[in-house]
Amino acid sequence: MPARMAVEEDKKKLYKKVVRYSTIGLEMGFSVAIGVAIGYFLDRFFKTGPWLTLIFLIFGVIAGFRSLFSLMKNIDKNGGRK
Repeated sequence: MPARMAVEEDKKKLYKKVVRYSTIGLEMGFSVAIGVAIGYFLDRFFKTGPWLTLIFLIFGVIAGFRSLFSLMKNIDKNGGRK
């Protein structure tokens, strides 16, 4: 029985890793989309043209890469454990 529990424990750890790694794309996509949306609505409110949209697009890209680097730092530090 203990060997079976160890296998199930390993499967749970694997599933957690897969879920965490699969969210990387979503985090990057959502951060860029949220940045563009904020910039777009601020442009419409202040009538500034595409400038705030572009600025907040850059902020969204930076936020996405920051999240990615944070995950990579966590992987490096913990050897892949969360």
